[in-house]
Amino acid sequence: MKHLWKAVLFTTFGLTACGGGGSSTPPDSGNPPPPPAGSSLQTELSGTQTVELLQLDGNAQLAATTNGLLWRANAQATWQTRSPITEPVTALAIIEQGHYLLAFAGSDGGSARLFKTTDAGLTWQAVNHNFGGDQATPIRGLQYDALSDQIYAIGTDALAVADRNAENWTLLAGRWDTFGTGLSLLRIDSIANVIWYGGQGAIENGFLVRYDRATREIQRWNDLLPNPSVFKGGLVHPTDQGLMLFSGEGGIVRSDDYGAEWTQPLGDVNHRFYFDIVLAESGTLYSARYDKGSPTQELVVECSTDNGITWHTNDFSDETSHGGVKSLLLVEDSSTTRLYLGLWDNGIKSVDISDLQCS
Repeated sequence: MKHLWKAVLFTTFGLTACGGGGSSTPPDSGNPPPPPAGSSLQTELSGTQTVELLQLDGNAQLAATTNGLLWRANAQATWQTRSPITEPVTALAIIEQGHYLLAFAGSDGGSARLFKTTDAGLTWQAVNHNFGGDQATPIRGLQYDALSDQIYAIGTDALAVADRNAENWTLLAGRWDTFGTGLSLLRIDSIANVIWYGGQGAIENGFLVRYDRATREIQRWNDLLPNPSVFKGGLVHPTDQGLMLFSGEGGIVRSDDYGAEWTQPLGDVNHRFYFDIVLAESGTLYSARYDKGSPTQELVVECSTDNGITWHTNDFSDETSHGGVKSLLLVEDSSTTRLYLGLWDNGIKSVDISDLQCS
């Protein structure tokens, strides 16, 4: 398989007992039926669950959903439930092949529940951690940095770091004891030694923060998109280190000088969401729309071939009535690349990127 650049979100879902290992679970369902003749969309996962996050572990596919974690060995395999509990996942990180961290909200207002597996979810162990200190704060995003062999996490207002055991957390920025909508975006730029994170402030204002790991300096940007807004996803370009795009409620912002100046290529969209942006090896960028009013909505994919300056729409609303996209993933095989679309109350659809008009 060719290497594929992709943006991995955290920013950011009965099996074994919470305290230890367990056994494997049977598949949830068979492969979905083939699409009707003439259809561009293909169903990768049927059902009414919301797919909050999609990631690859080699050929294996992971879907963090409102019913826990689903896993399949490859694009042709059957999905299986591989989750310690069947509740909404709040964050997922892949440390190495088969080694995952999975976070859920705390029970009865308690601390976040964190689990780890080293066998691709066949068995799980609860992590005894101190994220949040003496405060019951959620874990809203997890990212593993292979260069430093460390795990980064965001809470309501906190950026913290731990080693790969994820037990002892050090607060880097923000506070544990904060209420509100909070953080939802987390990205690591290992080359620049920088952490990007953001979300929504106390007055529903969207904000971005750049944390310099060497100097511990913080720079914050407010009101880059029309408020109320919140940042959800995006990427730092892997080869053009000045270029970055971040997305959320209100559109997409773009900088080609590492944050010195920002533009809004999609910034007047009536508070529509763009939950993430992914980058193909060809250099084409992909995103998709989400409206928070109802799961019954259009399915629109947008793409750009000029580094996010201009975007072109592709409407698939005649093929599904539940088109709100919450997560994206590019999956490549020997002959095609498909864009996976994790949907609100509608599982996963996919489209061959050759069927998208991007210029």
